[in-house]
Amino acid sequence: MSLNAIMRWLKPRELVFFDLLDEAAANVLASAQFFDHGLRSGDASTWAELRREMKDLEHKGDELTHDILDRLNQSFVTPLEREDILALAHSLDDVVDKLDAVAERFVLYRIEAVNPSALELSNLAVQGATELVVLIKSLRTMSDGKEISRRIRHVHTLENQADSVYHSALAQIFEDPKDPVLLIKWKEILDILEEATDDIKLVAQVVGSTIMRNA
Repeated sequence: MSLNAIMRWLKPRELVFFDLLDEAAANVLASAQFFDHGLRSGDASTWAELRREMKDLEHKGDELTHDILDRLNQSFVTPLEREDILALAHSLDDVVDKLDAVAERFVLYRIEAVNPSALELSNLAVQGATELVVLIKSLRTMSDGKEISRRIRHVHTLENQADSVYHSALAQIFEDPKDPVLLIKWKEILDILEEATDDIKLVAQVVGSTIMRNA
């Protein structure tokens, strides 16, 4: 057992949830950053390595989610509503799952060139994940409501931008579909990337509603 795991078990049970959610948010950011960096290399020979690394991060996210669920089953008292903890854990995990799914498709579909819109969506995911790290940490004290609200609004703005990028990208690939198979591949990839930004927004929404109930 790692030192961090030992320290978690020694802490009051209700405080451990904050540590686990912090780790899950940090894993989302690490995944988004690694994914974005991998795409920007533009080197199709690195897709397999990108997929392996993303799978490791996805497994880490799964382990954190399972740990949170196990502790919920063992705890009578939790620092937040159980439903909120569950929603946060699953939504954070979903972001990593989506990015991992895209990395997997880059290999399976033998993508050679990266659609510029995918890079835009990836960048927006990194920005959103950066905000999530701060928002999740804010659950410990729930102080500075104005700053929290500003960050939540920023996440909503990023998601709106992602919607615009997504719709523009679809219009572009359908405008002149020279390769129908490639069109289908990119339609699916862009769908998943856009869904990842939706999951990021969902996390921010749950943070906002949680803080409002506990204000």
